Amino acid sequence: MEFIMFTSNFNSARVAKFGSGSTILRAARDTFLEEGQIANACPSIFASEAHGSRSEKYTYIPTIDVLRGLQREGFQPVEVRQGGSRDEEKRGFTKHMIRMRHTGSVGLVGGDSVRELVLLNAHDGTSSYQLMSGLFRMICTNGLITCEGGEMQRIAHKGDIIHNVIEGAFTIIENGKDIGERVDYMRGVTLEQGEGEAFAKAALALRYTAKDAETGEVKAAPVEPSRILRVRREADAGNDLWRTFNRVQEHLVHGGQGYTHRAANGRRSRRETRPVNSIDGNVNLNKALWVLAQEMGKLKAA
Repeated sequence: MEFIMFTSNFNSARVAKFGSGSTILRAARDTFLEEGQIANACPSIFASEAHGSRSEKYTYIPTIDVLRGLQREGFQPVEVRQGGSRDEEKRGFTKHMIRMRHTGSVGLVGGDSVRELVLLNAHDGTSSYQLMSGLFRMICTNGLITCEGGEMQRIAHKGDIIHNVIEGAFTIIENGKDIGERVDYMRGVTLEQGEGEAFAKAALALRYTAKDAETGEVKAAPVEPSRILRVRREADAGNDLWRTFNRVQEHLVHGGQGYTHRAANGRRSRRETRPVNSIDGNVNLNKALWVLAQEMGKLKAA
């Protein structure tokens, strides 16, 4: 699911479809997604029953019912993702992710971002309900995941799921209310050139950890740290930790960095780094990059 089949606009929202039934749908700026848009792009959110592999202990609540419960509390969807499966029979039950904003949120975090709530679920046994804290940076459309400690909640598929998810959502909002202070701190941390390069090198190691099937060695990152530190827009120029982190995150998650690939037979070809489109890959990389940025901030404070 790492290759884009096509992208298009769906009622002013941007939708991208990938291999094996994967989809990403993002609402236009300052709008929310409607149920019809979500159903078209991510039918697994509307699955009417769990996959046949689930036991009788599995409490089935369609994700759309949970979303409707959250909407009644002011959380509105702005992005949905559906994971793919080579097994066509499982595609209606695969892992899905919903990013939401609370209508009561006021102002920007750090002057350029808005708070979001991230919900993960699946009806094929690959995920419980998971809630995480997120940020969406308006300048570069970076969807960050900022969960630390109480900013992540897991809800099993049993009991009063809708109530538990709603309670977990408000717990995350409460526990992450100092996110603006953390972002402001990052904006005030200046990285020297060597520190910025060290941060980018560590980030590349988080992204590229695949081992060679024959030698067992970890493959080197296809690009140098300087490539993912490159400034794409004026608003990203600067060597503070916040902008450095966001440049690195954008380059790694969105891909598109050109490099020369050398095959075993010595033949060279021009390639580009791939975007991280899978739900698990996107979530895991975002969480790891946020922790890396927080640890860099602690090192600078020390």
